[in-house]
Amino acid sequence: MKVKIARADDFPRRFKLEEDPQSEKSFYEYGIYQVLTKYFPQFKDVRASSAFAGLYEVNTIDGHPVIFEENDLMVVGGASGSGITKADAIARIAEASYSDKEYAYFYRDKKFKVSDLGLEKRYVEPEKLVL
Repeated sequence: MKVKIARADDFPRRFKLEEDPQSEKSFYEYGIYQVLTKYFPQFKDVRASSAFAGLYEVNTIDGHPVIFEENDLMVVGGASGSGITKADAIARIAEASYSDKEYAYFYRDKKFKVSDLGLEKRYVEPEKLVL
């Protein structure tokens, strides 16, 4: 049986872009493995058969997506790992922004002010649970 385990590391990792991020054996052995076996003892003595390292798109302002247009460039990003659960809303807000609409409309005509996820007039409370 194959099990996939993932964890983002953000401290004391330097904030930078990496062209070819590489996994680190010590990150698994001294980080993930130690916590994993405390919660799931059945993983004791199980070793990783493969590893992957990548970049994590995160909005450090408040944890919510950023959607705005500047100089004919549309920016849609910063979903902080929850993009798949917010994809429909993000797409509707991006479309409304692109179409110069003040509001995006969701199920049952619930509306969301497009500028609330922009940079200039941003108005959202910080995300408290970012996984």
